[in-house]
Amino acid sequence: MKKIPLILVLTLFSVMSYSQSQRILYEYTFKLDSTDRGNAEKEMMVLDIGKDGSHFYSYQKFVYDSLVAAELKKSAATMSTHIDLSKMRNTSKIGSRVTKKYPGFETILHTSVGGEPFTIAEQRKMQWNILPETKNIGGFKAQKATTEFGGRKWTGWFTDEIQIQDGPYKFSSLPGLILEVGDEKGDHVFRFAGSSKRSTAAASENEDQEKGIPITEEKFRQLWNEYLRDPAKKLRQMFSGSDAVLLSVTDASGKQLSQAEIIRGREQMLREKLKKTNNFLELTLYR
Repeated sequence: MKKIPLILVLTLFSVMSYSQSQRILYEYTFKLDSTDRGNAEKEMMVLDIGKDGSHFYSYQKFVYDSLVAAELKKSAATMSTHIDLSKMRNTSKIGSRVTKKYPGFETILHTSVGGEPFTIAEQRKMQWNILPETKNIGGFKAQKATTEFGGRKWTGWFTDEIQIQDGPYKFSSLPGLILEVGDEKGDHVFRFAGSSKRSTAAASENEDQEKGIPITEEKFRQLWNEYLRDPAKKLRQMFSGSDAVLLSVTDASGKQLSQAEIIRGREQMLREKLKKTNNFLELTLYR
């Protein structure tokens, strides 16, 4: 197993497997706000590779989802109506995940709009220009390649020492594992952080969760633009009609808020968040 300098990674690799499946870890550096490129965030991402395909997801989100699932299971087992999530905090900024199916490399993006889960499938293969330049990444000899994807120009580095034609996110179709890939502005960069055999059982725990509603890219763009125009629409619908939800909320001063105030506050918060979340990895998906 490759030596990994990050303490967090040690916990991920603590359980070894007898299977031949591989687990690749990437450090993802990203800048969500195009008006503040000095503010770069990082998140640990996992690429689980099996016989029939791969699954790419956030390690932090996987841990959080696992803790929540365990709490729900415990509550169900004891028939308790109390679910304590107070000590659980989702630190992940990456809610989407990607699955690929071998050998055709059908790629499925699992994402959401306003909390509603969706899946977007595509068959397109990336067209790479392989260049002679090489460098060492994590002890592997990596070769340079370039491509255009999602409205960005990308530079990738792959190694034929690992005969897996896969990589982080949707990146694939090179003659070896992609160890590093980043766009020309450095807004989104994935860097190899280590590898190990993976536990097939552990990796499959959340692969079937949140399957989502299948939609096209065009439909996703339509839903996204509707969400931008009215981010509190779902909450407004919850408060109206025959199935309206009755919700009591008080502010910091103890004042009980009306439904209109709750909606207005939620809408303002979402709009402020959306202003700072505008530099997506796939620019063409959010036009």
